[in-house]
Amino acid sequence: MEAEQDQMRQRRTTVQAENTARAYRAALNRLVVGKATHPALAGRPVRVTPAAVAREARRSRNPLYTTHRGILDEITAAAGGPSSGIDLAAVVVQLRSDNTELRAAARRHADEKRLLASENLLLLHRAKVAEEKLQSASRLP
Repeated sequence: MEAEQDQMRQRRTTVQAENTARAYRAALNRLVVGKATHPALAGRPVRVTPAAVAREARRSRNPLYTTHRGILDEITAAAGGPSSGIDLAAVVVQLRSDNTELRAAARRHADEKRLLASENLLLLHRAKVAEEKLQSASRLP
């Protein structure tokens, strides 16, 4: 009976450790891809650190250092690789630059539209004056 309980405890501990390892690895993958789900990490560039992985996994950091040393090595390897956070920062800079250019182009087009409207009004006025001259010239004889 006691041996059975020991086996069940050991099995439960093993299952918990596997679930924890899965949670850490899933969190690590989300951080590497740049799709964090934790409110403190989502939508912004995040450095891949053990603390960030634990936060994303919504678990404690302690098991990383005591039970899951292999995942800690994976975190270290991922931190050294290319980060999507850097890519996101570059995208933000590029989008801001594009936005500035588009706003300048919109102002330029608004000015051109104003000039065209003025020119069209001037041409309409000239056409009316010419019509009036033709009508007055045709009434004279």
